[in-house]
Amino acid sequence: MKQTNPLSLYQKYHMDREDERLDIFKIIAEKFKIKTALYPGSFVHITPSLTIPKVVYVDSYKKTKKFFDNPEVYKFITKNKIYKEEPKIVFHLKDYQKDIEEAKQSFDLLISQYSGFVSQYCKKYLKVGGLLVANNSHGDASMASIDKDYEFTGVFKKRSANKYTFSDANLDTYFIPKKPRKITKTYLREIKKGIGYTKYASSYLFKRTK
Repeated sequence: MKQTNPLSLYQKYHMDREDERLDIFKIIAEKFKIKTALYPGSFVHITPSLTIPKVVYVDSYKKTKKFFDNPEVYKFITKNKIYKEEPKIVFHLKDYQKDIEEAKQSFDLLISQYSGFVSQYCKKYLKVGGLLVANNSHGDASMASIDKDYEFTGVFKKRSANKYTFSDANLDTYFIPKKPRKITKTYLREIKKGIGYTKYASSYLFKRTK
């Protein structure tokens, strides 16, 4: 019987597409001394565990549980991690919009990538002073940019394949709509996608201020 590679989903959706985004998490972990992260709507994107010692993943898709239960995933992370500690990986099979069995304000980093309004539903788990990294595929970076609990602190720009750089310069030139209109949380929830801006980044970094 042909053996299925237990990491085939990660290979297919991230490695083959050159979409691991390793540089983003490496820069965040090293620059801001991140030790714990919460990743709602993660699917099988285990790249954060290569740079951050403890990552809690949350997803409602049943195949993700089988993926995270496989010992080969832990072995892969242990072999490729860039920190000294033993990796700690927790997985919750559930809708992140419902309560997660994790303590409030207990994470250094909240990760929002292609999974809706993580910044709103899971803000309570992020420490005050902790960071949110969000892209704008589903409008979550837009949402965080108008949320008074977050401060916009930087951007990640894609240079090539898996190469990214971080910048905190000229932040006032981002989140300017191409078509002038008032951007509200209600409007973003209605359209459920990123809006057109005059300037873009691959991902945006925010700090929870209160």
